[in-house]
Amino acid sequence: LQEVNQTQKYLQTAGISLQHCTLKLRSLKIFLQQSRVKVVERAIAQATAKCKEMGIETLARIRYRRKMPGERAADAGLTLTEQTKRAMFECLDRFHEELDTRSKAMEKVTSVFCVIEPASIVLETEETLRTLTPSLTEVYDEFTGHNDEIVMEIIRLRRHLKAAGKHPNETKTWNAKQFLEFIAKWSFFETLPNLTVIFRLFLTICVSVASCERNFSKLKLIKTSLRSTMSDERLSNLSILSIEKERVKNINFTTVINNFAEAKSRRKNL
Repeated sequence: LQEVNQTQKYLQTAGISLQHCTLKLRSLKIFLQQSRVKVVERAIAQATAKCKEMGIETLARIRYRRKMPGERAADAGLTLTEQTKRAMFECLDRFHEELDTRSKAMEKVTSVFCVIEPASIVLETEETLRTLTPSLTEVYDEFTGHNDEIVMEIIRLRRHLKAAGKHPNETKTWNAKQFLEFIAKWSFFETLPNLTVIFRLFLTICVSVASCERNFSKLKLIKTSLRSTMSDERLSNLSILSIEKERVKNINFTTVINNFAEAKSRRKNL
């Protein structure tokens, strides 16, 4: 599906906020729910047209089952198109169910930290902020009883942003990391102690990193295909080079090889 592919690429965008991720996933779930029948019918029509173009028969051979004595029920006798359509509906329904299950944790984190969303920090009124802070203080005990302090620190952060020449149209597109970098740049840790801790908690929540998962999946393929031709130590070294590829790009291998050739390897600490 094109929509799924676009969502997958969007979720891998560097620096994207959690709020944008949940919004994109919610949009994908709405698409799967509303366009479920259209997607299947369009795919069946394209496959049927391609089969006619290539001269492939679309009628499957009907298999007759021997009936037992006294049996009256008859087989439904689904055609190949109907069987394919049923299988596609099952796949889409399972995908929608898995997507809904796996996105619940992300939506829960978003609801807990809704008070530090860019729109909340920059645009929401003080009364609205007071209604958003309980979702955070109920989860983290260290903020219990500090609802008013958190709201006042958000108001104070707005004044700091205004004094630094940051326009609300600019700051409302920031993410949590940019707000924390602003606090660190101007050393506002003492004036914004609760907000600093909240931003750090939000930014250090363990998540699944797609690029890291792809790296280890690729490393598994490399080790499987090369394990019979080289030692495990060399495979581990190749794995490290693959993980640290950004640093490896800056290494001049010609210089390293020349230095290694000039020195005696048995006397050189490598």
